[in-house]
Amino acid sequence: MYKTILLLSSALLMAVATPPAHAQNFDTSGTASLSGPYLFRYVDFLNDTNGNLTESCSLSGVITFDGKGSYKLSNTQLFDSAGASTGTCAPLGGGTYGVQPNGIAQLDNPIFGGLPATLFGTFSQPVVIGSSTEDDYFDLFVAVQAPSAAVSNSSLSGTFTVGTLDFLNANVSLAREGYFTLTADGNGNISPFTVTGSTAAVGSGYISQNVAASTYALSGTTGGTVTFPGVSTDQTEIVAGSKVLYVSADGNWFVAGSATGSDMFFGFRAPTGTSSNATLSGTYFTAGMDANLNGSPYFLDAFYGSINTNGNGNLIWHERFDDVVDVSTYDYTFNTPITIGADGSYFDGTFSYLAGGNGTAMMLIGSGLQFSLNIGIHAPTVTPTSTVWILPTYITNAANYTPITNAFSPGELVNIYGTFGVPSQGASGLPISTTLGGVQVLVNGQAAPILSVSSSQISAFIPYEASITSSGAPAYFATFQAVVNESKSNTVTVYLDNSSPGIYTLPETGLGAGAILHSDYSLVNDSSPAKPGETVLLYMNGLGTVTPQVADGAAASGNPLSYADEYNNGYISILMDDGSGNYPPATLTGAYLGAFLAPGFAGLYQVNFTLPSALSLANGEVYLAFNTLEASNEMATISLTGFSGASAPVSSKRRPSRLRRPATAAARASKAKNHRRALPDRPL
Repeated sequence: MYKTILLLSSALLMAVATPPAHAQNFDTSGTASLSGPYLFRYVDFLNDTNGNLTESCSLSGVITFDGKGSYKLSNTQLFDSAGASTGTCAPLGGGTYGVQPNGIAQLDNPIFGGLPATLFGTFSQPVVIGSSTEDDYFDLFVAVQAPSAAVSNSSLSGTFTVGTLDFLNANVSLAREGYFTLTADGNGNISPFTVTGSTAAVGSGYISQNVAASTYALSGTTGGTVTFPGVSTDQTEIVAGSKVLYVSADGNWFVAGSATGSDMFFGFRAPTGTSSNATLSGTYFTAGMDANLNGSPYFLDAFYGSINTNGNGNLIWHERFDDVVDVSTYDYTFNTPITIGADGSYFDGTFSYLAGGNGTAMMLIGSGLQFSLNIGIHAPTVTPTSTVWILPTYITNAANYTPITNAFSPGELVNIYGTFGVPSQGASGLPISTTLGGVQVLVNGQAAPILSVSSSQISAFIPYEASITSSGAPAYFATFQAVVNESKSNTVTVYLDNSSPGIYTLPETGLGAGAILHSDYSLVNDSSPAKPGETVLLYMNGLGTVTPQVADGAAASGNPLSYADEYNNGYISILMDDGSGNYPPATLTGAYLGAFLAPGFAGLYQVNFTLPSALSLANGEVYLAFNTLEASNEMATISLTGFSGASAPVSSKRRPSRLRRPATAAARASKAKNHRRALPDRPL
């Protein structure tokens, strides 16, 4: 993949920048693909400022999508832990929804939609998933396509991977989670199985519980029941009692939960044959709930996002992270290397990764005091509609290849993948032209400077002007279209925010050693690590608008420097891993930090920071956490020496939610939500 950064001995060679734009609305052109009845379950937990749960709700039933942007609810069952007369949960009769051609979806919250409230997620036939991210709802929504005709017990047959999460009686001290393999015989019988999971009462590691033979009953078109031994209110058993059961029309997916509780069960076809890292490949849309109960306050996180992976076991994540206790929302990008075993599972010490559905699905279940149910559904396959074609799920930050749900920002260099049919070539000099080899890229209808083109990739810049609309209001979306010799591609719409940090790395994968130089412009690496008190130069992408402004595609000035507005507003901070996956609380801000466009280059951000002398960091290769007000990125590393911490290898895994708080002081101080995705993107 083409990168805009090369480090050659003692010199940094780089290029390129952006063009002008006007805001778009959420793209609903794929809405017709989601039509007809679906069987759904929605769970939500209300909480106080310490993360204690105060009330829980569940709503199950039929949601019928009209293919035009409206839905209606029927055959619903509502549970409210506070009681029907005093509780705050009340189902709506219907609402609105919208779907992009790539499957990204929004829909009105089926209980709180009148506030308004929006669920963010995806539709990939025959499953819809979503969670709230712009408010303080701790929730999860799952729907599966309903059968078109009456069914029988034969609709559930074979082996399934199942995950579950529950906070019994809306009480974190009764939290429970687990996963298991369910085998149904098609006649209403389920074989005995073993649940692997955690309960807050135990508090550490995984436990195993044996569940005796169970039964299920399916009839009609609106679901059925599954009955496990015991009762759902049992405080010691992870899986017990009677549940509402909804099986998809194709028999490969199901969702379940108690009609008198707020637990969530989700199942998909277990792997067939021998699994490996290659089982997971492509883009997976995700939604889920995380609760880290280790400390006070508790950290509750409802999120949606996506994962990119090429089948090598390296997962590049985006989560629209919603700390519902601290009332902060931001985009979190990170990577996790995993090794999928023959049975389709992997445990990294905190999370169990479960792959199945012949590569169409995955789940994460937490352990100990990390309670999680995270669902991943493979992005839908979209058939090209023109000879010039942008892959709807493959526009990425050019520095670190983050997936499609991550926000993009003004001035960001992006890679656009698809079918363009032109020979490889690059921009000849500065300023960067908006035409290259007969190719143009339109961002919200305006031509963008193009760094490079090939038969399958275009690298271009988002205009700085994309941050505002023509009326001066904030812009929330950027829509891309490629034009090759006057032939137009499809359009792809992405979320837009003020920043979307990505650090360039060597090699050019977005992972590993960051593009960081000593003050003499030599490369910081294992052979020449950085030392306490030393000032280093980091090169990156996605810091947004600058002051003074620079024309799109033009070289930045060295006098005066064009500082990133994120830096001018005090929103940038850097934390470093101590080598064990923890970040000491000190941040590098103020006089230690400068973030600006690199003089003489177009679109390249340079961040100068001084390494602390008194901070206990590990010696060796450690992770950087780069934070802005809107985002946090943990993918690049820096080589260090001379620190007081013990030598430690890089520890890369999905962070428990408690470790994923925004480190920016300004972000912590602000309790107001960043409502980037609230009202303006609700489908109309």
